[in-house]
Amino acid sequence: MVIMSGGLLAYSRQYGEKKVDQDLISGFLTALASFSSEVKGGAIESLVMEDIRFIYSLGENDIIFVFCCDKDDLEDEVQERIGKVKDEFYEMFGDQLKKWSGNMSIFRPFDEIVDDLILLPLKIVIVGEANVGKSTLLNFFPGEAILSFDENDNAIMKKSVEVEGIKNVKQIDFFKFDLDALMNDLRFHADLLKSADIVLLVVSSGASNIARTKKHIKRLKEKVRPGRLICLANKQDMKDVAYEPEFIAKNYGMKTYGFSATKPSAKDDFFHLIGTMLANMFTPDPEMESED
Repeated sequence: MVIMSGGLLAYSRQYGEKKVDQDLISGFLTALASFSSEVKGGAIESLVMEDIRFIYSLGENDIIFVFCCDKDDLEDEVQERIGKVKDEFYEMFGDQLKKWSGNMSIFRPFDEIVDDLILLPLKIVIVGEANVGKSTLLNFFPGEAILSFDENDNAIMKKSVEVEGIKNVKQIDFFKFDLDALMNDLRFHADLLKSADIVLLVVSSGASNIARTKKHIKRLKEKVRPGRLICLANKQDMKDVAYEPEFIAKNYGMKTYGFSATKPSAKDDFFHLIGTMLANMFTPDPEMESED
């Protein structure tokens, strides 16, 4: 939202299914910004209300730029994008703002700019034991992965890829972790896990791997937003040893999707699965919830 001096909502762009009364919010945030200025306590930059966070920044001519997002989205990432939006807004409409008469239709061409700048990358954390297929999933997408290390010298692999075909998603940031290494240093990755859109727990679908992985699930669920921890049961082509996704889902108490990384269509299958996971994220299985 772009809110003019006095609380007039001049521009807004809506993403996702959650609806907010933008006119009501714009008036409230304007009053709050005025209050913080009057008490000289410094500008308020964010406000959390239930599961929504409003992050905003004051621009020239007392214009307020607001990003309404999930409360667990990382504020630094959002502020970075707000800064870019501010720069583009003044570059595009600076002259018109000097003599603006209240015609909000002049801002409609800003939609395309906002879409390119404001959408946060879809953040997917891939975690699992060795040899379950984590690297294969990353290798489906072109580009180089960036290797970094945490405070205990554990490797963190990240790959950013541009995508098409998933609503409101232009980029996916993949992070890959060895399961044991992640659990040993869980506190160092708490922010990443909490802000992740999907934490994809990959298993090989074999009995021993399923059993070893299960011991970590309770702690993982405590660090991941509800509905965001999802199991990918890989190697479903190994019929003699692979347990079916339905069995793993009931055993783990989480959504589980079957997969085979060796199929010729595996790359397309994985991409479509991401869209399916996003669509089904907030439709939990009542039987699983009762078992938890």
